[in-house]
Amino acid sequence: MLPMSRCLRGSQLTLTARQSILFTMLLSLTTLSPTIHAFNRPVLFQKNVTPLAKKPSRVQRTTLNNANAAAASPSGDHQNGSTKRQRSGMSLAITSVYFTVMAAKCALPATLSLLTDPKTGLVFHNSLLTPQQVFSQILFVSTSAIAVGKLLLGPVIDYFGGIRSLQVSLLALSVLLAIISVSSSVTTFAICWVLVDFIFSSCWAACINAIHQCFPDASDWSMQIGRLAAAARTGNAAAFAMFASLLSYFTLRTRQAWRPIFLVSSVLQLVPVALLTLYGKPFISKEQIVSKRLTQLQSGSERQRSSTTGPIMTLRREAKTVAFWCHLTSRSMLMVFASFLLFVPTLMNQVYGASSSLAARVGSLYAIGCLTSVTIGSGRYAQLSRRQKVFSVVTLMGLATLSSAAQLGHVMGAWSLSISASAMSMFAWGFSFAIPFYIPPSLYALKRGGTESSATIADVFDIGGFALLAAFNGYVAGLHHSSKVAWIPVFQMTTLAAFVSLVTLSIATWKERD
Repeated sequence: MLPMSRCLRGSQLTLTARQSILFTMLLSLTTLSPTIHAFNRPVLFQKNVTPLAKKPSRVQRTTLNNANAAAASPSGDHQNGSTKRQRSGMSLAITSVYFTVMAAKCALPATLSLLTDPKTGLVFHNSLLTPQQVFSQILFVSTSAIAVGKLLLGPVIDYFGGIRSLQVSLLALSVLLAIISVSSSVTTFAICWVLVDFIFSSCWAACINAIHQCFPDASDWSMQIGRLAAAARTGNAAAFAMFASLLSYFTLRTRQAWRPIFLVSSVLQLVPVALLTLYGKPFISKEQIVSKRLTQLQSGSERQRSSTTGPIMTLRREAKTVAFWCHLTSRSMLMVFASFLLFVPTLMNQVYGASSSLAARVGSLYAIGCLTSVTIGSGRYAQLSRRQKVFSVVTLMGLATLSSAAQLGHVMGAWSLSISASAMSMFAWGFSFAIPFYIPPSLYALKRGGTESSATIADVFDIGGFALLAAFNGYVAGLHHSSKVAWIPVFQMTTLAAFVSLVTLSIATWKERD
């Protein structure tokens, strides 16, 4: 056996060798540490970072995964070019969503006379009501479905994200419109169209959420919202022109010329689905990767809460502010004000004695005014200071109030407007309300709601508006349109709505921070 002293010396030598190996490993790690990306370290070992209390939501996980992928990708001109192409592609995708959806919404008014015709329309089984009365009930229920969708779908969109919600919604719309194109029963049509309006109610809020997902820079939001509004009006105008051509073509070739209209509307929904699939990955610039990741990890706000309670908690917080209720009131009033587009041809034909074609052209002037406003002013609005925004709101809503008051004075007999003067009034009507209706409430929802709650806030703003809209449209539709006196309450309501929006939106804008 070896002496005890030699054993001790051997163990000491072994221990010294182990210490040397450990020291060498630590030195190597210290040397390599500058090359390790800061946020790839576990959260618990980062300094001054509070561990997450709850699991990130699905939208957050998607955003962070794409951020990690972007960080791992090679830098340089190739990456910048790819980001620019994705931004342009995503902007086109979101814009195409509202273009095709609003085009599909025109399918029913474009074919209503054919649908209610016993020779060319649907089959009405043992109904005691006329086809017109049946469709009146269908439209009432479908409008109510929009209000219900606004109430229920906002938190769902915030949970799954705007991009995925749009993909599912558009595919569902395509299927429902395809079913309508081959259906014969009015019951099948009614069920499908009510579901179409229910899904349609989610599209604006989902687009707002998708903008926040894919355009993290707030300076881009106003322009993207303006493009959505322009797409909506362009979709309406293009759809009516296209459907008119299709109807004239198929009327000579088939007994039910309305079927191709709904089939084309179904196919159109696949275009934005393809674009969203191609470009619809939330992206972030290289310079924002580290700061955005650390901000999300360090934040203890509602965006770290679970996705089922986050939107509700954010809504409760915003409901305690004056700006929230002012935006909600203004949006509701302007929704009534904007809906008068439906009755412009009737007003010009019955009150001013214009021909049907001229009345339709005046209605197109209304839409052109709206399109001109959002095209010119949406990008500039976000660049204004708070005082300039208030001045813009007061100016535009003042013009809207005067446009409605001009029509009120005509039907009351205080003065007389010519057809040309009335047409200019309708152009000013559309031009004045567009920016206040689309831009400020949507920017508020994006800023205050973020990715987790923007859709919920946007939908809540519309609930009251659609409730008022159903009552207003029902009232105006039941008037004796050829009587000037019957229009007096209508323009009293629109004038009051414009003035209330002027006051409330000015207050909400003044409450904002520069």
